[in-house]
Amino acid sequence: MWEVWEWNGRYIKGKRLKRAKTKETALKHAKKAIKYKKMVKGKKRGEFFFEDEDGRPIGMLMEKKSGTKDKK
Repeated sequence: MWEVWEWNGRYIKGKRLKRAKTKETALKHAKKAIKYKKMVKGKKRGEFFFEDEDGRPIGMLMEKKSGTKDKK
């Protein structure tokens, strides 16, 4: 599950905009809602930051893993 987060004036992970099953769907929504200039990979796996033209982070895309294991 992928989550799109928007900067709320204080925290980058301030307001959750969308949860999606695929990365492509989440990116499509982020392009419309946040209007970022570039996407930068974060330190953790499945973490990306959206930056404006000055290089300031204005949003975030992250992969949320479920705590349960897959059933057989």
